[in-house]
Amino acid sequence: MGKTTFANTAPGPRLFLDIEGGTDWLPSNIVDWDPKNPPPTGLTSDDTVVVHVKEWDSIAQANSWLQGGQHEFKSVILDSITEAQKVAKRTITDGGMELRDWGRLYDMIDPVLRELRDLTKHKTNPVWCVVITALANEKDGIIQPDVQGSMARSLAGQIDTIGYLQPSSMNAEGVVGREMVVEPKSTLYAGDRTRTLRRDFGGKVPIDLDADDNLTWNIGQILAHMNGDNQ
Repeated sequence: MGKTTFANTAPGPRLFLDIEGGTDWLPSNIVDWDPKNPPPTGLTSDDTVVVHVKEWDSIAQANSWLQGGQHEFKSVILDSITEAQKVAKRTITDGGMELRDWGRLYDMIDPVLRELRDLTKHKTNPVWCVVITALANEKDGIIQPDVQGSMARSLAGQIDTIGYLQPSSMNAEGVVGREMVVEPKSTLYAGDRTRTLRRDFGGKVPIDLDADDNLTWNIGQILAHMNGDNQ
């Protein structure tokens, strides 16, 4: 619930690899980018640079620019891994996936995800955070990211914080709030490797909208809190 809006609160200027088509209604200044060309320059913190992903090559091309450090982005967002996997599957086959195809799919996606993850440790131009969203799926009684095959296990080991966005309580104006659950449960796959959010928020981070449509806690504020800067 609200994952695209929440993801867009990562520090800007931000790169948004939009596979779900959810960026049309974001409040930021949207700058479209075709990664066949160099990334845009002269960006501000309010800018969200959007790659409208229709083919896997768009993700691979954008990643090449990122790995080269030739960009001004402070955050990178992939929205969503669920749809990215579907795009990659279409690259491999137009029909049903056979056993050998799953191996090819993993070999196509996993290296790119790892490179995106490691952008926070880039030698010359590190970003502040990488956000990967996913649709939710219930399997064996557990709500978890909707990722198929061995990629589900691999992805879990690559992420510092896995949060589940859900409705919370209703305020006096009748507006239903939101919260991000980072405490794992028997019916919910989540986690916080840093332990900061689990400890300081009791496993549930409030991200309610106020009267001005600002989030109580956005990603930039959460990053500052995790780094010991509460200003």
